[in-house]
Amino acid sequence: MMTGSTWVRPWRGGLKARVEGEYRDVPVAPFLDREIDAHLSQWAPAPVAFTSPSGKYRHLSVLFSPRDRGKGVMPTASTYDYHFRKVCVAAGLVGSQGRAEYTPRNLRDFFASTALAKGIPIHEVSRWLGHRSIKVTVDIYGHLLPRA
Repeated sequence: MMTGSTWVRPWRGGLKARVEGEYRDVPVAPFLDREIDAHLSQWAPAPVAFTSPSGKYRHLSVLFSPRDRGKGVMPTASTYDYHFRKVCVAAGLVGSQGRAEYTPRNLRDFFASTALAKGIPIHEVSRWLGHRSIKVTVDIYGHLLPRA
């Protein structure tokens, strides 16, 4: 769905869902939305059931396989990480040791930093990142606010 000039994909049971049934909208660029659709057309979200550290039995649907590996099998999160790092090396984005300088986690930080630099209200960025409290967002990214 479109909201103003920002593409928003209703994300269900994302990678950072804390509570079953708790969802949030995450802004996604149109090209990435197409990639997600292509992934979902080939791989249905995988159901995962587990007991949380607090002892609650949980069910999630994930976009990456939690265990299986190999050709013709839904990619794992570590497969994504491997290919991400490989692309960084190919692009010359390496540190002094010749290893990838960035991780997928850096994309999250870049997204938050860029959104704040472009004037997106911090409470929106906080919600998109899935922080329980805006204080968490301010503690991590507050120095990036224009008036900081």
